[in-house]
Amino acid sequence: MPSVASSVHVLVPVPKGGASTEVAEHRLSWEGYGYTARVARHGPPVTEPLLVLGGSDQTRYSWMRHERWLGELGTVVTVDLPGFGDADFLPVEHGIDFLAECAGHMLRRLGLGPVNLFAGCYGAAVGLRLAQRYPELLRRVAVQGMSDHIPDWFAEALVGWVRLLEQGRVEETAEEFVRCFVPPPGDRTVRKHAALTRLMYQQFAAQTPRDVTVTVERNRRLLAHEWYRRAPVPAVPYLVFTGEHDTLTTPGMVRSVAADLPGAWFTTIAECGHLAHLQRPQDLCDLLVRFFRDGRPQDAGLSYCGPFERY
Repeated sequence: MPSVASSVHVLVPVPKGGASTEVAEHRLSWEGYGYTARVARHGPPVTEPLLVLGGSDQTRYSWMRHERWLGELGTVVTVDLPGFGDADFLPVEHGIDFLAECAGHMLRRLGLGPVNLFAGCYGAAVGLRLAQRYPELLRRVAVQGMSDHIPDWFAEALVGWVRLLEQGRVEETAEEFVRCFVPPPGDRTVRKHAALTRLMYQQFAAQTPRDVTVTVERNRRLLAHEWYRRAPVPAVPYLVFTGEHDTLTTPGMVRSVAADLPGAWFTTIAECGHLAHLQRPQDLCDLLVRFFRDGRPQDAGLSYCGPFERY
């Protein structure tokens, strides 16, 4: 039976005399797999709680830096679903639907819905499946770097990474990983390219044996299950975007996702690739806060965004 195993509450003081942030971590279980939700309450809420579902190598702590801006919304929820972070290992037979069911279970058990959802990359696949399966749990949805298919070249890369990791060649895999997610900029202006290249390599190469096992299974999951499903979604506001220089989920690919979401707005973030949340974190958060506060970012003349397109 799904259950809440434990909860830990911590008051975190904010620098410069600001109000303290109340952080609660909840250890839960879904279908026998343990996972942990982090709920950070930054003050009186101005809108529904924000649920963040990040990419494949992000954990519930990866967004703490962004909370200095996202906290303006009130409550920010991050989670290590099974197969992510320090949650239980998740065998490959469990796919995107299982993860979406788990996210829905978390929202119901913690009484958090309806929520605003920001979902990126791997998390966007889970987030859109969550919208299809539990439309009543969502109020607004922002999607970053999501494609309607896995490109053949990336599928081949995933197979190669799995093979290298199984052979213990973690540093070689890290080099391939960086080339995929942070490709050479050529004559384009790509923010923080050198720093991001170093960071991504160091993080990947520093994986523990357990991390490697989890990464291998997560990559297999991408190839073994339906990545994207065209199915009805709730009639809520949608914002879909990616970096203007994203080569993994190109603007054209992400537009195809926007076209499947009723009334969605699409835009790009200037001078960024697939990792806009690291390249322009404050600008990305500004875009999200405007959207989730119904601030009509499409009318704000945002210098860091390309044209807004309506679908």
